Amino acid sequence: MPKFLDYHKVAPQLPPEAVEMVIGAIKSGSADEFGVKPLNAFMGGGQAWCLTEAPSADAVCKSHESHGIPLGVGDVTEIQSMV
Repeated sequence: MPKFLDYHKVAPQLPPEAVEMVIGAIKSGSADEFGVKPLNAFMGGGQAWCLTEAPSADAVCKSHESHGIPLGVGDVTEIQSMV
């Protein structure tokens, strides 16, 4: 399954319960209805990045939008591990 890294120039302001939901989704290891499996999330300097496995960049965008977090296809990059 392809891996994607998406970028949020301004980190979404999530309430504590939404943060717990994201953490739970990462720990569960299961994919959502779009086939997107969250692997990790990173925040720093007011920005955020999400690492996922997904069938496509479009699926990553749809998954984010279903949680009220807009994300353009141009903000999603398919990546490959070097090891």
